[in-house]
Amino acid sequence: DKQKVIKLSTKQAEFLALQNQINPHFLYNTLEAIRGDALCAGLDNIAEITEALSTFFRYTISETGNLVALEDELENIENYIMIQRYRFGEKLKMEVRLPEGENHVLRFQVPKLTLQPLIENAVFHGLECKADGGTITVDVETTPDKLLISVRDDGVGIPEEKLDKINKKLNLVSVDYISENKKKKESIALYNVCRRIKLLFGEEYGIHIFSIEGVGTDVRINIPIIEEQKGI
Repeated sequence: DKQKVIKLSTKQAEFLALQNQINPHFLYNTLEAIRGDALCAGLDNIAEITEALSTFFRYTISETGNLVALEDELENIENYIMIQRYRFGEKLKMEVRLPEGENHVLRFQVPKLTLQPLIENAVFHGLECKADGGTITVDVETTPDKLLISVRDDGVGIPEEKLDKINKKLNLVSVDYISENKKKKESIALYNVCRRIKLLFGEEYGIHIFSIEGVGTDVRINIPIIEEQKGI
Protein backbone atom coordinates (compact mmCIF):
# COMPACT_ATOMS: atom_id res chain seq x y z
CA ASP A 1 0.00 0.00 0.00
CA LYS A 2 2.83 2.37 0.83
CA GLN A 3 4.39 1.82 -2.59
CA LYS A 4 1.03 2.47 -4.27
CA VAL A 5 0.65 5.75 -2.39
CA ILE A 6 4.16 6.85 -3.38
CA LYS A 7 3.49 5.89 -7.01
CA LEU A 8 0.17 7.75 -7.02
CA SER A 9 1.77 10.82 -5.45
CA THR A 10 4.53 10.76 -8.04
CA LYS A 11 1.99 10.53 -10.88
CA GLN A 12 0.03 13.42 -9.39
CA ALA A 13 3.21 15.52 -9.10
CA GLU A 14 4.08 14.74 -12.73
CA PHE A 15 0.56 15.72 -13.81
CA LEU A 16 0.73 19.00 -11.91
CA ALA A 17 4.16 19.73 -13.38
CA LEU A 18 2.80 19.10 -16.89
CA GLN A 19 -0.24 21.27 -16.17
CA ASN A 20 1.98 24.11 -14.95
CA GLN A 21 4.01 23.84 -18.16
CA ILE A 22 0.91 24.01 -20.37
CA ASN A 23 -0.80 26.95 -18.66
CA PRO A 24 2.01 29.50 -19.20
CA HIS A 25 2.25 28.58 -22.89
CA PHE A 26 -1.50 29.02 -23.23
CA LEU A 27 -1.20 32.42 -21.57
CA TYR A 28 1.75 33.56 -23.72
CA ASN A 29 0.11 32.36 -26.95
CA THR A 30 -3.17 34.10 -26.11
CA LEU A 31 -1.42 37.38 -25.29
CA GLU A 32 0.62 37.13 -28.51
CA ALA A 33 -2.60 36.60 -30.50
CA ILE A 34 -4.14 39.69 -28.86
CA ARG A 35 -0.98 41.66 -29.63
CA GLY A 36 -1.11 40.57 -33.29
CA ASP A 37 -4.75 41.62 -33.62
CA ALA A 38 -3.97 44.97 -31.98
CA LEU A 39 -1.12 45.64 -34.42
CA CYS A 40 -3.34 44.74 -37.39
CA ALA A 41 -5.98 47.16 -36.09
CA GLY A 42 -3.40 49.92 -35.64
CA LEU A 43 -3.83 49.90 -31.84
CA ASP A 44 -0.16 50.27 -30.96
CA ASN A 45 -0.81 51.11 -27.31
CA ILE A 46 -2.77 47.86 -26.83
CA ALA A 47 0.01 45.93 -28.57
CA GLU A 48 2.67 47.48 -26.31
CA ILE A 49 0.82 46.82 -23.06
CA THR A 50 0.07 43.23 -24.14
CA GLU A 51 3.75 42.63 -24.90
CA ALA A 52 4.74 44.09 -21.52
CA LEU A 53 2.19 41.87 -19.76
CA SER A 54 3.43 38.77 -21.59
CA THR A 55 7.08 39.54 -20.75
CA PHE A 56 6.19 40.28 -17.12
CA PHE A 57 4.35 36.96 -16.70
CA ARG A 58 7.11 35.04 -18.44
CA TYR A 59 9.73 36.46 -16.07
CA THR A 60 7.54 35.86 -12.99
CA ILE A 61 6.66 32.27 -13.83
CA SER A 62 9.92 31.03 -15.35
CA GLU A 63 12.31 29.13 -13.12
CA THR A 64 15.78 30.65 -13.28
CA GLY A 65 17.02 29.89 -9.75
CA ASN A 66 17.09 32.16 -6.71
CA LEU A 67 19.44 34.78 -8.16
CA VAL A 68 19.21 36.84 -11.34
CA ALA A 69 21.13 39.77 -12.79
CA LEU A 70 20.10 43.20 -11.52
CA GLU A 71 19.55 44.14 -15.18
CA ASP A 72 16.78 41.52 -15.41
CA GLU A 73 15.10 42.83 -12.25
CA LEU A 74 15.18 46.40 -13.60
CA GLU A 75 13.72 45.30 -16.94
CA ASN A 76 10.93 43.49 -15.08
CA ILE A 77 9.93 46.59 -13.10
CA GLU A 78 10.01 48.66 -16.31
CA ASN A 79 7.42 46.26 -17.72
CA TYR A 80 5.43 46.41 -14.49
CA ILE A 81 5.35 50.23 -14.56
CA MET A 82 4.27 50.16 -18.22
CA ILE A 83 1.35 47.92 -17.21
CA GLN A 84 0.41 50.24 -14.33
CA ARG A 85 0.59 53.29 -16.61
CA TYR A 86 -2.20 51.74 -18.65
CA ARG A 87 -4.34 52.45 -15.59
CA PHE A 88 -2.72 55.56 -14.11
CA GLY A 89 -1.46 57.24 -17.29
CA GLU A 90 1.33 59.80 -17.06
CA LYS A 91 0.53 60.38 -13.37
CA LEU A 92 2.91 57.52 -12.62
CA LYS A 93 6.63 57.98 -13.32
CA MET A 94 9.74 55.95 -12.53
CA GLU A 95 13.42 56.83 -12.70
CA VAL A 96 16.36 54.43 -12.32
CA ARG A 97 19.76 55.80 -11.30
CA LEU A 98 22.96 53.77 -11.54
CA PRO A 99 26.40 54.78 -10.26
CA GLU A 100 28.01 56.97 -12.93
CA GLY A 101 30.36 54.98 -15.15
CA GLU A 102 29.62 51.71 -13.33
CA ASN A 103 27.31 49.85 -15.69
CA HIS A 104 28.94 46.59 -14.55
CA VAL A 105 26.60 46.73 -11.53
CA LEU A 106 23.85 45.51 -13.87
CA ARG A 107 25.55 42.10 -13.83
CA PHE A 108 25.47 41.85 -10.02
CA GLN A 109 23.18 39.10 -8.73
CA VAL A 110 20.05 39.80 -6.68
CA PRO A 111 17.21 37.55 -5.44
CA LYS A 112 14.61 37.19 -8.18
CA LEU A 113 11.44 39.28 -7.72
CA THR A 114 13.00 41.54 -5.10
CA LEU A 115 12.15 44.88 -6.70
CA GLN A 116 8.66 44.37 -8.16
CA PRO A 117 6.90 43.83 -4.79
CA LEU A 118 8.52 47.04 -3.48
CA ILE A 119 7.46 48.98 -6.59
CA GLU A 120 3.94 47.59 -6.18
CA ASN A 121 3.87 48.77 -2.54
CA ALA A 122 5.03 52.22 -3.62
CA VAL A 123 2.25 52.44 -6.24
CA PHE A 124 -0.65 51.21 -4.14
CA HIS A 125 0.30 52.45 -0.66
CA GLY A 126 2.24 55.58 -1.56
CA LEU A 127 1.00 57.07 -4.82
CA GLU A 128 -2.50 55.74 -5.49
CA CYS A 129 -4.01 58.06 -2.85
CA LYS A 130 -2.43 61.15 -4.45
CA ALA A 131 -4.65 62.87 -7.01
CA ASP A 132 -1.65 64.04 -9.04
CA GLY A 133 0.24 60.72 -8.85
CA GLY A 134 3.97 60.82 -8.30
CA THR A 135 7.43 59.42 -9.02
CA ILE A 136 9.24 56.27 -7.95
CA THR A 137 13.04 56.54 -7.94
CA VAL A 138 15.26 53.46 -7.86
CA ASP A 139 18.80 54.33 -6.75
CA VAL A 140 21.61 51.76 -7.01
CA GLU A 141 24.82 52.28 -5.03
CA THR A 142 27.76 50.10 -4.04
CA THR A 143 30.38 49.82 -1.31
CA PRO A 144 33.43 47.55 -1.68
CA ASP A 145 31.34 44.53 -0.62
CA LYS A 146 27.68 45.57 -0.62
CA LEU A 147 24.96 46.37 -3.14
CA LEU A 148 22.55 49.01 -1.84
CA ILE A 149 19.24 49.61 -3.62
CA SER A 150 16.78 52.31 -2.63
CA VAL A 151 13.15 52.32 -3.83
CA ARG A 152 11.84 55.80 -3.03
CA ASP A 153 8.45 57.39 -3.70
CA ASP A 154 7.06 60.89 -3.08
CA GLY A 155 3.74 59.53 -1.88
CA VAL A 156 1.67 59.89 1.29
CA GLY A 157 4.26 58.34 3.63
CA ILE A 158 3.78 56.09 6.65
CA PRO A 159 2.78 57.20 10.18
CA GLU A 160 5.72 56.94 12.60
CA GLU A 161 4.09 54.39 14.92
CA LYS A 162 3.17 52.10 12.02
CA LEU A 163 6.65 52.53 10.51
CA ASP A 164 8.31 51.40 13.76
CA LYS A 165 6.15 48.26 13.82
CA ILE A 166 6.98 47.43 10.19
CA ASN A 167 10.74 47.81 10.74
CA LYS A 168 10.62 45.69 13.90
CA LYS A 169 8.83 42.94 11.98
CA LEU A 170 11.38 43.18 9.16
CA ASN A 171 14.21 42.71 11.66
CA LEU A 172 12.49 39.71 13.25
CA VAL A 173 10.98 38.23 10.09
CA SER A 174 10.87 34.41 10.22
CA VAL A 175 9.21 31.37 8.73
CA ASP A 176 6.63 31.37 11.54
CA TYR A 177 5.76 35.01 10.95
CA ILE A 178 5.16 34.40 7.24
CA SER A 179 2.93 31.36 7.86
CA GLU A 180 0.96 33.16 10.58
CA ASN A 181 0.21 36.12 8.32
CA LYS A 182 -0.80 33.87 5.44
CA LYS A 183 -3.56 32.52 7.68
CA LYS A 184 -4.69 36.08 8.40
CA LYS A 185 -4.69 36.82 4.64
CA GLU A 186 -2.47 39.85 5.22
CA SER A 187 -0.09 41.25 2.63
CA ILE A 188 3.28 39.62 3.19
CA ALA A 189 5.21 40.56 0.03
CA LEU A 190 7.57 42.96 1.83
CA TYR A 191 8.31 40.52 4.64
CA ASN A 192 8.74 37.65 2.19
CA VAL A 193 11.37 39.60 0.21
CA CYS A 194 13.23 40.44 3.43
CA ARG A 195 13.03 36.84 4.64
CA ARG A 196 14.49 35.50 1.38
CA ILE A 197 17.38 37.97 1.59
CA LYS A 198 18.19 36.89 5.15
CA LEU A 199 17.92 33.19 4.30
CA LEU A 200 20.22 33.56 1.28
CA PHE A 201 22.83 35.92 2.71
CA GLY A 202 22.53 36.13 6.51
CA GLU A 203 20.82 38.16 9.22
CA GLU A 204 22.99 41.24 8.66
CA TYR A 205 21.30 41.82 5.31
CA GLY A 206 17.70 42.73 4.55
CA ILE A 207 15.36 45.72 4.25
CA HIS A 208 14.83 48.89 6.28
CA ILE A 209 12.22 51.59 5.65
CA PHE A 210 12.44 55.34 6.16
CA SER A 211 9.30 57.45 5.77
CA ILE A 212 7.78 60.84 6.57
CA GLU A 213 4.05 61.44 6.33
CA GLY A 214 3.20 63.75 3.47
CA VAL A 215 6.72 63.52 2.05
CA GLY A 216 7.27 59.93 0.95
CA THR A 217 8.86 56.57 1.69
CA ASP A 218 12.33 55.13 1.11
CA VAL A 219 12.74 51.33 1.17
CA ARG A 220 16.42 50.35 1.35
CA ILE A 221 17.76 46.94 0.38
CA ASN A 222 21.13 45.77 1.64
CA ILE A 223 22.71 42.66 0.09
CA PRO A 224 26.27 41.43 -0.60
CA ILE A 225 27.87 41.95 -4.00
CA ILE A 226 27.73 38.71 -6.00
CA GLU A 227 29.05 38.94 -9.54
CA GLU A 228 27.76 35.60 -10.74
CA GLN A 229 25.40 32.89 -9.53
CA LYS A 230 27.21 30.16 -7.63
CA GLY A 231 24.73 27.38 -6.93
CA ILE A 232 22.47 29.42 -4.62
